[in-house]
This record gives sequence, C-alpha cells and structure tokens, in this order.
Amino acid sequence: ANTALVLDAAKATGLPVWIGLSAAVDANGQVTGYHAEIDFADMPAGDFTAVVDHALTRDGQVAGIMHSEIKATAPTLDVLRQRWSGPTMAYAESGRLVIPDWDFSTVVSPDDYAEIAADWVDNHGVTIVGGCCGTGADHIRALSDRLAG
Repeated sequence: ANTALVLDAAKATGLPVWIGLSAAVDANGQVTGYHAEIDFADMPAGDFTAVVDHALTRDGQVAGIMHSEIKATAPTLDVLRQRWSGPTMAYAESGRLVIPDWDFSTVVSPDDYAEIAADWVDNHGVTIVGGCCGTGADHIRALSDRLAG
C-alpha cells in the first residue's frame, strides 16, 4: 500500500488526521523502522528518519509513535520531535509477538506503564497518550489517574 495515498485519502474526508509511526531500537541503540527488513514507500528498509520525513509531508494535525515497544518509544519520540513541532501522541505496545500469536506473559503493569507515559509527557513533549497491543482498560485507567489534570 502507498502510505501517501492513504494519508491523502484520510485528509480528503475533512476530518483531523493523526499520523502514527512505528519504530524500533536495534541492538546498538539506533532507531530503525519497525520492521527493518521491509521497504516503506520505496525508501531503504529500516530508515526511520526517511519514513518520518515522508509521512510528515502529508500535513497531519497530530503525529506520534504507536505500535512500538515501550523501550523504543522515548528515543523514537526524540527523532520525531526533531522534525515535528505540532502535537504528539504515544501509544506503546507491551508483550511481544511470537508468530503467529501475541504473547502477553510479559505485559508491563498498569502503574508502571502510567509512570513511563508520564515521562513521555514530561520529557518528550507528548500531549496524547494511549495504549496499543498488550494494554487494556486497567492501563488506560492508570494513565488517566496518573495524568489527571
């Protein structure tokens, strides 16, 4: 699928468009594309900065990191903030994919997730917080309690 076409179609609805990006951190601590082996819109596989730059040309109202591991979220937010001055979001995943299923045995506790998310808000400019794979109603409740006000 061509991401530019998808973003343009979303914008054509007249509704606000949020640009969600996924990324990873490799063994050397470098930010990469979520799946380093998959090309994205004819760009080199794993080149997260190229993905960010390409996606942000579509003029969304919000951009952020989603469907990425918790440990990858803060460093990828930092890459995004170097390129985006608008509102940001973060929706991390917990657990891990063991093909063909998701393994939820290592899901972070709701309170720990809320503390980590508070750091994204306090130190990485995030204004919208949620949860992805492995998070549930208890995680969102803990976020709400921790970030209230």
